[in-house]
Amino acid sequence: MSLPILRLSLRGRLYLVCALLITLLLAPSYYTLRQVATLRDIAFDLQREYVPTLSSIGATQTALADLHFELRDYIETGTEESRARLQATLSESHRTMGQVAGAAFEASADSSVAILDAVALLTSRVDSLVQSQQAAAALVEFESSDPLFAAAKTALEELAGAIDGQSRNAAVLAQTISERTARTAAAATGLAAGLAVLLALLSVGTITSPLGKLRTSMAAVAGGRFTPPRDLPYGRSDEIGDLTRSFRSMAERLAELDRLKAEFVSIASHELKTPLNVIRGYVEMMEDGRYGEVNEATAEALHYIQEQTEVLRERVDQLLAMSRLEAQGLEVKLAPVALSELFQEVQRNFAGVAAQNRIVFRVQPDQSVPDVAMLDRRRVRDELLGNLIGNAFKFTPTGGSIYFRAWGEPGWLIFQIRDTGEGIPPAQLPYVFEKYYQAGQHAGKVGSGLGLAIAREIVEAHGGRISVESRRGSGSVFRVELPALAQTSSADAPSHRVLRTNGHHAGSEPRMAASAEGNGRSVFSRAQPN
Repeated sequence: MSLPILRLSLRGRLYLVCALLITLLLAPSYYTLRQVATLRDIAFDLQREYVPTLSSIGATQTALADLHFELRDYIETGTEESRARLQATLSESHRTMGQVAGAAFEASADSSVAILDAVALLTSRVDSLVQSQQAAAALVEFESSDPLFAAAKTALEELAGAIDGQSRNAAVLAQTISERTARTAAAATGLAAGLAVLLALLSVGTITSPLGKLRTSMAAVAGGRFTPPRDLPYGRSDEIGDLTRSFRSMAERLAELDRLKAEFVSIASHELKTPLNVIRGYVEMMEDGRYGEVNEATAEALHYIQEQTEVLRERVDQLLAMSRLEAQGLEVKLAPVALSELFQEVQRNFAGVAAQNRIVFRVQPDQSVPDVAMLDRRRVRDELLGNLIGNAFKFTPTGGSIYFRAWGEPGWLIFQIRDTGEGIPPAQLPYVFEKYYQAGQHAGKVGSGLGLAIAREIVEAHGGRISVESRRGSGSVFRVELPALAQTSSADAPSHRVLRTNGHHAGSEPRMAASAEGNGRSVFSRAQPN
């Protein structure tokens, strides 16, 4: 059972990921804003209640001190003016104490209000005594009120201390909330950022990973490999799934077309061999004079016909080899091969061509070459080395030289063919092993463009690697690396199909053997160790 998100389109997934990223990044901000609102409320409480209340307490304390002074002055003078000042001071103390009691501190202010009421009652008694001309009694009453004023002062101080304590607690709470908010916001932001990055990476991976595989598969198709891989996400219901399914359908159709093409080439090439053999047979009989005397001009014409017939037969053979390769893969039959005999056969095969074109051809196996290797003798000799060395002769001018060297490295048997031909332009080097591709200034005029492609397939069928280095005017160097397989009996020799590899085995080259130079000479020598 698939998850609902997997049934979304690619665009829907991207929208969902964007929404999740925004939520993750906004969550720490929302938490911080909530805590800032709490800090704001604490600050408003301090500004609205604590500060005005403390100010009112201070004003009340001042009014009580003034009331004590005005009360004594009224007893001593008994004037209406001092009496008015006394009443005004008493009213002011009641007003400021009323502000304290109305600022949400009623419980704490009760004792202070009660004491202030007692002070007001004292003031009223003193006023009555003064008005009845009993100043002495009023003075006695006043002097007995000192504990009352002291108690009022103490009550107001205690109330101020309580309010100050509450304000300090509010400040500590604000500091605690601020520190906690900073830590929590930092941790939440880091966690949200980490989750956002992880979510982004996962989203990018779900998109780029199948696209990367699809790009690799497309490159393989462009290189002529039409088998679609099995690990592409064909089952996805989004746009990527549609794309991969379309690619698989395209690759399967291309594979079928390629198979039909190879089958057609194979049939056509096979059918061409019969008339070619007939033409060659009649030309040979005409050259032998079976149909009458052959003059010099006719003999030359017959020679050209025979020569072109051989060229055509060679190309038909290459087409047959390539069609077999494309139809069912190239099969090699490994068997023990004496390498010294293989090198002698290569030297004999090209000795005549070297002499005819006055090209120095040297075969140089090193002492590190094993005596026996597991190879397909015919394919390595005729289709691998034959094509590589034949190509070197095609592009090496008269008076040039071709060196075929061989040496052994741990696990590998190395062949190297170096010529002094015209070289290959750098822009053409990546394509020289492609089918029907011809490099150099004689492209389209020499050969069919299949020789190097067949050589590559032979190497890869053995599990090896082939590479080329070249510069214009300095010739070319082809390097073949074949695995040094352990020797087995001929009856148990395995068969390998084509294994495509793109690696290049780097190894040091052994010392070349010294040999005499000469035109038209083919030299077979083994380098001696130091």
